[in-house]
Amino acid sequence: MSTQLFEHLTETEAYVFSFVAYFACDETKGNIFKRTTISLCQNLGYSPNTIRAAIASLIKKDFLKSEAPPERVKKDLKYTYIEDVSHHLKIGTHDFAFEFAYWMQIMLSELRTKGTTKGFYEKYKPKVTFFKVPVSALQAESIGEKWKRNQSRHLHKTLILHAYLHNQDVHAQKYHKPALSRSVAFLSAMMQWSRNTIRRVINTMSNLGLIKFKLSNNRILFTKINKIKKIRDGYTALKSKLHENATERNEALFKNLALDIPKPGPDATPEQHSAYWQAMTGKQRYHNK
Repeated sequence: MSTQLFEHLTETEAYVFSFVAYFACDETKGNIFKRTTISLCQNLGYSPNTIRAAIASLIKKDFLKSEAPPERVKKDLKYTYIEDVSHHLKIGTHDFAFEFAYWMQIMLSELRTKGTTKGFYEKYKPKVTFFKVPVSALQAESIGEKWKRNQSRHLHKTLILHAYLHNQDVHAQKYHKPALSRSVAFLSAMMQWSRNTIRRVINTMSNLGLIKFKLSNNRILFTKINKIKKIRDGYTALKSKLHENATERNEALFKNLALDIPKPGPDATPEQHSAYWQAMTGKQRYHNK
């Protein structure tokens, strides 16, 4: 995916478009995507209605265009049902869709000829920056397993934001840059999501053990970003305030990593001062052991 998609699409549309584009940019298959709705559901973890609505919207926005299935004589193909009910999609005429597909095709060509995309960004200086999203993380493990609509939307957001942060963290470590930090305002503007949504997603990632973080002024310092394999636990509640459920966890993190604990400012609340002194006391005990 690319964060630039969110300037034009919702997260669901961006998710579906990225998946379709990955296959529609394959020259060996005629630059066309052919899958059924059910196949997309199984891969992406969305309901059939959500998939159909997203594709219809992407076609309306000119990100995708629908191609008529090829006419076939029955004797040429014994089983034509899957071919008949599959979506036949190509990249549309929208400027950014074209640019996204152009760079995607070059990157996939590098991957297929060299087995790696290392050096892609240095060699080509692309105008689109990609990050990998593990689409299989939300695949159902059984036929009857389904996420509710709001659960699905939240967990897909979680998967997308985690993929972006993990990509940035890998890049920071590769080039020996400081630990990754972002503000809620920055993430909100980039993803085109509300600030409360960003906070809720970050809290969910933390509760699922995908990230560890601490708060520093108006920024979030991500001290650990784990790789996703599967998201099966969902979440119990949505929290819109990072400090509410992060204080105890961050205290343990400060002690384990021996990090400095920021002293509350002059406008801090009594609760923040109390949490600071409790954390300092706990850290002192930890070092005395």
